[in-house]
Amino acid sequence: MVTRRPQMTQRIIDLTVQVGEEVTPELKSDLKNETEEADFAQNELQNGFPFLNAHALVGAWGSLEAAIEDMLVNILVNEPKSLEKEEFAKIRIPLPKFEALDKEDRMRFLLGEVQRARAVGIVQGVDTFEKSLQPFGLAGMVDEDSKKMLWEMNHLRNVIVHRDSLADVHLVQACPWLNLNLGDRVLVNHEKYGLCSDAVYEYLKILARRLAERYGALPPPWALRPRMVYMPSSPGASDHQAESL
Repeated sequence: MVTRRPQMTQRIIDLTVQVGEEVTPELKSDLKNETEEADFAQNELQNGFPFLNAHALVGAWGSLEAAIEDMLVNILVNEPKSLEKEEFAKIRIPLPKFEALDKEDRMRFLLGEVQRARAVGIVQGVDTFEKSLQPFGLAGMVDEDSKKMLWEMNHLRNVIVHRDSLADVHLVQACPWLNLNLGDRVLVNHEKYGLCSDAVYEYLKILARRLAERYGALPPPWALRPRMVYMPSSPGASDHQAESL
């Protein structure tokens, strides 16, 4: 519909001229704006909706960050013994500020301080999350395909948010397989977004299996590996307890 609007407005202008009426500045302005919008829409159609997919990619990465943070905060809220770990014992915070927060916000504040102390913000890709998971005994192995895709997704997200989707030196050096040059426009098509979504889903399955092992429960069916069955185990058990059928 957007790509056809300039044709409709141009037809109105042509008819206006034919009947001897003056074409108003507003109508001319409408044609200019609609032509720009049509060009944008046509580019989206021809390149696999890169603008839409770019925003979806940013949203997916943000959702993954929020989900992991919420998970760890809930562990701290419901498992007070987690606060006895060395990482939390080292934290120094102003008591009045801490007392003013409710329980969940206290745990979120403590988690943020631990992440800063461990320089979580310096690492990228899946290591961003694995560093945060380590004090809770939830870190572990991640398959290379998912790790590589999450690494790429993290760097794509950064240039979309901070560089107007223009490749910077960090993306060019971190992901040489993309064959990008400095300043190239980064386009996220359906295929690329699909690969990123699959990597996020695979990582969530890994986290679900780790949580199941932590609490001695079976993981949800969607988190099971193909042709693998999980036996109930004690908290803190690892992936090696999965047996092949």
